[in-house]
Parts: sequence; C-alpha cells; structure tokens
Amino acid sequence: MAYYGSLVNMESVSAVAATPSVDLGTVREEGDEKYIYVYNAGNSQASVGHGVICSATTNYSVTVSSTTMLDVPVGVVKHATLTTGAYGWVLVRGFGPCATPANSGVAAGQLLCLGGDGKWAVKSISTDAPAPVVGKCMEATGSAGVGHAYFRIF
Repeated sequence: MAYYGSLVNMESVSAVAATPSVDLGTVREEGDEKYIYVYNAGNSQASVGHGVICSATTNYSVTVSSTTMLDVPVGVVKHATLTTGAYGWVLVRGFGPCATPANSGVAAGQLLCLGGDGKWAVKSISTDAPAPVVGKCMEATGSAGVGHAYFRIF
C-alpha cells in the first residue's frame, strides 16, 4: 500500500538520547530540511555547527575527529550538542550553523568543506585538496565563530 503525506514523528530533530528511537541511518525530512539518525561513537561531543564523519565502528556511528580537506562529512549538528555515546539527528540538506576554527573566518558566499575536528573550512581550489564542497556560507563568521550556511551533504 502506498502512503502519501508526512509521517508522524515521535521525537523532535533536536532530540539527543542515550537509547535509539529509530534505526541508525534513518532519513527524515522536516519541512525543507533533511536529517539522518546517527550515534556519536567518538571521544568528543559534537557541538552545534560541527560536522561529523563516519567512525570505524559502523556506518552511522560518527565522530568529530575529521582531517582538514580530506574527510567527507555525514552531516552537521544543527539543534543540540550530540554528546558522546548519544543518538541524534544531523542535518544533511538545508540551512544550518557552521563552526569555524580559531584564526580562520569565512566570508559570505565562500564554498565550504570539512576542516579539522568537525569545523568548516573554505574549499581551496588552488591546492587541489580532495574534500568535496558540501556547503556555501550565507553569513560571514570571524575566527572561532559560528555562521550560517546552506549544506547539501548527500
């Protein structure tokens, strides 16, 4: 039987929980935004605006331990800090926050790729770095700030 319309969701996309509410990798659309359900298997919390990558544990177990311009993000934490050992939703398409590292601001209109430790970096065209462009900064941010960007991670 086909179903048309939106599903009733039992939790908000800002929920962070110690036990899973849906299967890891579940995709959910909320308005014009798309999210994926993950588990933070890393040793560090993933704060709002940080990108997460796959850890070596399972496909949708994530960590913020990324390498600048080499890693491919799974999503970006939009609503609430994803603490270690917790489950939650990360944004994969739509407008969201982008955290930048110290001594590195991003201007509005610049293209983004994942930087170190879950922060976002300006995509370098001149260095031929392999990281894909996954976002565009919509609001400038200063050093170690949190700006606003459009993301399309997959």
